[in-house]
Amino acid sequence: MSERNPIMVNHEWGTLKEVVCGIPNVRIPSKLPDAVYNYAPSEGIKFFEANLGKTLKEADPKTYGKVVKQMDATIAILEKRGVKVHRPEAATEDESAYLSEIFPPSVIQFYPRDPMVVIGNKFIETELFFPLRRRERFGQRRALAGRLANSNAQMVSMPPAVPTSEQKDGSWGPGPFLEGGDVFLLGKDIYVGVSGNASNAAGVQWLAQFLGSDYNVHEVKLAKKFLHLDCCLATPREGLAIICKEAFVGGLPDFLKDWELIELPYVEAKEMLGCNGLVLDSKTIIIHTDLPHLGKALRKAGQEVIETPFDAVYQYAGAFRCWHHPLVRESTL
Repeated sequence: MSERNPIMVNHEWGTLKEVVCGIPNVRIPSKLPDAVYNYAPSEGIKFFEANLGKTLKEADPKTYGKVVKQMDATIAILEKRGVKVHRPEAATEDESAYLSEIFPPSVIQFYPRDPMVVIGNKFIETELFFPLRRRERFGQRRALAGRLANSNAQMVSMPPAVPTSEQKDGSWGPGPFLEGGDVFLLGKDIYVGVSGNASNAAGVQWLAQFLGSDYNVHEVKLAKKFLHLDCCLATPREGLAIICKEAFVGGLPDFLKDWELIELPYVEAKEMLGCNGLVLDSKTIIIHTDLPHLGKALRKAGQEVIETPFDAVYQYAGAFRCWHHPLVRESTL
């Protein structure tokens, strides 16, 4: 059974065959964590502040309907391409109240990228920075239990973080924290973003020790006004990247030295999540419709570009890469 149902991801640009995609289930917390103000798009912050404690559907049925429509349209693109799609199960009341002694009950299930990481056949259930986001794993765990049980996956869950109230500097440490949006797979080289809002140095160390000498794990230092590495970097294929230079406080990672780079300004990366695409294969990427010049640049670089609306999703600090996590990408090391 495991040989017929592999879990395998080695590169960002392998042909996507099976994936987990987010669902439009959001309950806004009654208090926003301070660190959210570092990176979240301004429109999303305004909406959250005006609707504390409400579900998205309660707060704005029209926007909720738009989110559903945009997610469903993207799933239709995936399925037309032969990609098998899984969706998390909605969080229960008990799951939404997990760690409520240190943060009010709430949940967001838009972005399944972050509570998991797949490297090769290793399925890692991660530990997330914000207590409210540590609740996301449960709906994904229930949805994927059967799929993983009948696979070749080596499954591990990171050590749970010590329950800690928000510190004066906006941290929830010490971790270790590791979030899928920070983790990029380039064969045996793994790059992990560290902005102070998500993954941390302890998480990078944990990943390096877990993977062992077969992999090289590299920390990439990011500005605090970005959440994850995939908010400022995309790698549609080997040799081509979309970047926001302003994010890389320690300079660009060495692997980008000889690559063709498409640069986006800060406002398009932060407010519109322009770097956050969905790679279908080494020739094809999905981006949203609000940055036509990006589509033009990608086509000039030889890529097939599929554009579809996603503005109702990206205003909450995540777009296409955040919204999906691959279980199977076809590529060889």
